Amino acid sequence: MTARVPVLISGGGIAGLTTALLLRREGVFPVLVDRRDGSSPQPKARRFNPRSTEMFRLLGLADEVDEASAPLAAFSQVLTGPTLAAARPRELTDLLRARRGQQGRMPELSPAPNVLCPQSVLEPLLRRAAQERGVSVRLGTELVSFTQGDGGVTALLRPADGEPYELAADYLVAADGARSPVREALGITRGGHGHLADNLDLHFRADLTDLVRDKPFNLCQIENPVASGAFLSVNGTDRWLFSTADFPDAGTLGEGDWLDLLRIVVGVPDLDVELLGRSPWESAMRVADRFAEGRVFLTGDAAHVMPPMAAAGANTAVADAANLAWKLAAVLAGKADPALLGTYDTERRPAGYAIAEASSTVIGHVGDMLSAFTKGGGLPGDPMTTMFGTQYAEGAFVPDGRDPAPADHYAPAGRPGTRVPHAWLDATTSTVDFAGPGLTLLTGPDNGHWIAEAGRLGLRWAAVPHEGWLTEVRLPADGALLLRPDVVVAWHSTSETSLADALTRVLGSRVSAGQLSGTAR
Repeated sequence: MTARVPVLISGGGIAGLTTALLLRREGVFPVLVDRRDGSSPQPKARRFNPRSTEMFRLLGLADEVDEASAPLAAFSQVLTGPTLAAARPRELTDLLRARRGQQGRMPELSPAPNVLCPQSVLEPLLRRAAQERGVSVRLGTELVSFTQGDGGVTALLRPADGEPYELAADYLVAADGARSPVREALGITRGGHGHLADNLDLHFRADLTDLVRDKPFNLCQIENPVASGAFLSVNGTDRWLFSTADFPDAGTLGEGDWLDLLRIVVGVPDLDVELLGRSPWESAMRVADRFAEGRVFLTGDAAHVMPPMAAAGANTAVADAANLAWKLAAVLAGKADPALLGTYDTERRPAGYAIAEASSTVIGHVGDMLSAFTKGGGLPGDPMTTMFGTQYAEGAFVPDGRDPAPADHYAPAGRPGTRVPHAWLDATTSTVDFAGPGLTLLTGPDNGHWIAEAGRLGLRWAAVPHEGWLTEVRLPADGALLLRPDVVVAWHSTSETSLADALTRVLGSRVSAGQLSGTAR
């Protein structure tokens, strides 16, 4: 007989692993397959913003992520020059001062940090956590084909060292990358600006400790007659990346040519350097025309490809996972109608397209992106608003009648469809920490009515006696709001809709007494 699981995830990168971990947090045991034997040695994405690290915090992985990102914790400078040796910090223009001021607000807006942690380091950490928590992780296993019907999805899997076998699942999550075989099998087309530039990453080993001791950098733009591009720190000591778009004929160059090139752009003629890998990649914007087809859902690069401005692709993938996982879990547990799953596309496709389009304002290599960002291009407006203030236009929430959140400054004010604002309730607990598992009712201090209502419906609840936070989210002392596991507000008590009716609208089905079965906090 064909074995059956609730969710099959194809792809073991950031999108797939985060989805698996968040499903486990909601009580679902997924199976994850990846045709690779392990993580790519290439650093890939490095910058994970607070919205992503909030998810890792909710997963109980904050300490591990902090430790993994520690080697680059001090590497914050942005340099420019003809070589790395000659590079110096950029001139502190009014724009850069404003950017620094915006970045400096992050600790006010989130309990989680902004970290530099190469994907090649983060992926193994997430995979270990997934395995320890009961996810069946099957590396070296390819999803060859699949069929789906009203009852589920049947996949043919082929392990590298065994015979193919079938696995049935209620749902399939495609986290299988930019060339997603699952997306192609579904015939889902993509829109967007398409091809923007061809790039090449040179991943190399060289001990540059002394060279960068007084200028620990995150990014260093290089303008050199031999090659323009940017250096990226991988571990801050002996592993680095040089990204360039200047070599369309890269295939004609040998390893010695690349080593000579690296010595030139580093600025050390006798540098002892080892080339660890060459990775050509396309800078492009391609967004799937739909993120779901029946019982199959696209996440991460399978859903949206974008230039790596501020690691936008990886951070958007984490947001996809957070949005999809709780909805799958609610439907599988019988707490929500399958129609809830339609809101994944409704919410995430417009958000993914907007981020991909903003990231595509610069055409070229990483150095071009860096230059444009510091000179006024790149992601527009206040990055804090983009990161923390995004509002879904429609989806799994109940609007409360207010106008949309402002786009030019951060002021979500607890509107449904926006992320709940952060406030410290004690030395270790943030309002963000109350998100999930399941839906949570956050109340003001005068909450007797809400405690009774939460008990009747089986909702988890938590009191928030923080006057500043209550003012920010426009809640009176006897008010309440409903919080989703992805830290998004689903309902506000100033709405004309009752809590019970709001749950029905969010979950797609009438909620009976005790159905959501939570515990008070």
